[in-house]
Amino acid sequence: MLGCVTMTESAAPGGPPATERPASPPSPATDASARSLSSLVLHLSEGFDASTNVSDLLRTAGRHCRKLVDCEIARIWVSRRAGTRLVAREFPPGDAPPVMVWMGRDEGLAGWVFSRGEVLRLGPGDARPPLKGPVREFRSALVMPLYRRGEVFAAVECLDKRGGGGFTATDVDHLEVAGEHVAFALDNALLYLETEQRALEKDVLLEAASSLSASFDLEEVIDAILSSLRQVVHYDAAAIYLVNRETRALELVSEVGYPTGSEEAFGLMVGQGIVGWVAKTGDPAIVPDVTRDPRYVAARSETRSELAAPLRVGGRTIGVFNLESDGADTYHEGHLELVTALGAQAALAVERARLMRELLDRRRLEKELAIAREIQASFLPKSDPIIPGFDLAGTTIPHDEVGGDYYDFIHVSDTRLGIAIADVSGKGIPAALIMAGFRMSLLAEIRNEFAIRAVMRKVNGLLYESTDRGNFVTAFYGVLDYKNRALIFSNAGHNPPILFRKDGPIAYLEEGGVALGVLEEALYEERPITLHPGDIVVFYTDGISEAQSPSGEHYGQQRIERTVAGMTGQSAAEIMKGLIRSVEAWSGDRGHGDDLTLVVLKAKPA
Repeated sequence: MLGCVTMTESAAPGGPPATERPASPPSPATDASARSLSSLVLHLSEGFDASTNVSDLLRTAGRHCRKLVDCEIARIWVSRRAGTRLVAREFPPGDAPPVMVWMGRDEGLAGWVFSRGEVLRLGPGDARPPLKGPVREFRSALVMPLYRRGEVFAAVECLDKRGGGGFTATDVDHLEVAGEHVAFALDNALLYLETEQRALEKDVLLEAASSLSASFDLEEVIDAILSSLRQVVHYDAAAIYLVNRETRALELVSEVGYPTGSEEAFGLMVGQGIVGWVAKTGDPAIVPDVTRDPRYVAARSETRSELAAPLRVGGRTIGVFNLESDGADTYHEGHLELVTALGAQAALAVERARLMRELLDRRRLEKELAIAREIQASFLPKSDPIIPGFDLAGTTIPHDEVGGDYYDFIHVSDTRLGIAIADVSGKGIPAALIMAGFRMSLLAEIRNEFAIRAVMRKVNGLLYESTDRGNFVTAFYGVLDYKNRALIFSNAGHNPPILFRKDGPIAYLEEGGVALGVLEEALYEERPITLHPGDIVVFYTDGISEAQSPSGEHYGQQRIERTVAGMTGQSAAEIMKGLIRSVEAWSGDRGHGDDLTLVVLKAKPA
């Protein structure tokens, strides 16, 4: 017989042994208990097999145990697989579905029995043992542990002996015999249930593997993961995050079950929240009660428990699989094993889909850059113009990532040539399109033969109307009147061209106004200068002046001045090539990080 702790029969410490009670003749209640025991054994041995529904088994076993010991309440507590709680089913009268009751593995009367492996018998007025957690009121109690393979896995809890007395030693004997049969039948039913669950999990994993390997689309992969998981693990909300390799932010890829307006709770970084903790450590987390975990970031007010598992590839945590439930302590190690197995497949599929997306994005970007280069090249002069009394040369060396540099030589009249150089904010196709708009506007206004200041004002208005705020163009436009050897110009926020006087100090062509497209209404001034034989004007974009050395130092305006000053006796083309060589040598292996655009104008003897 199992060891039994019976408060009624226990002697006080140091007191005399409890007196033995004389055997009493069988009563009608005892006969009824014996019949109920026989009926229970018959049902368990003949009416139940491995395929029996666990709920039906618990209903029948509880009903017979209640008759067996003649009590008001009888229920069977079962330890969840790898769980931290005990669960029992209370069956209302009729065909109503059972009500699930939960408590901690070491709480209440059943928890006391689980932790000690002993029968507990309490009579009315007996001293109660120290019990944890909430305990419902009772007059008397008899709790019997049930074993499988040497460990307690369930307990029969009988409360309130009918008639007001306490449970007897005979009740203990009857319940012990019944408990052996209940344990055997329940063990078989649970094993069958677990076998079915394992088979289902295996099928789901195989189906998921097939689905995940068939798609390279990230959204389809995520949908397949969540759909497969729902078949074997309950969740009220789920989310999959990927770790941004550069920013270390957790980017939400997909979510289900979260209310509208909870987006702010998804803006997590590695190390923040339960999900961020998993992403940082690479360890899974099972949280029975999120209200007691300071790491939890509330995205749903209903959530009570959470499971988060890392998505790992090659030892790297690339994301996190997160499940939330409205019930407390919903998830256990068995769920984690399944989610981890599915997560291993999901991680490979997600990484493959992400790499495919990056490849497609890279190809799309390369295509866009090729288009942008074509747009940019189509606007540039095909050759340098030949002008009486002047030497003129221009070039642009594009960077891999297309910028918005532009220069042009524009025929204005038989004795005048327009010289334009500009730099559009941004890169790629957007910058190329803005540059195209600027060029079209500039040419249209030049053909109207407006004054330079009017041209700049009108181009500014057109750019302001047609571009988003934050986009702008720095530009320098001048008209070279080579008959009168004069340059009339206006500078709209551009790097000031440098004027090298043959017989005078260096000057900067700064007069004009703000960059184009910044202000809706802007006024520009123009200024004329006379060019004498030997004078040189160098027009450039910030790709020249801001070219960086391997240590990060800019080339700078002063180096432009020193380099050009050493080549004043050479032609415009030679000066241009020499300055480009100097900038490229300055950048070294680092290379230039922007387009290099340069125009050199040199006045020759009359």
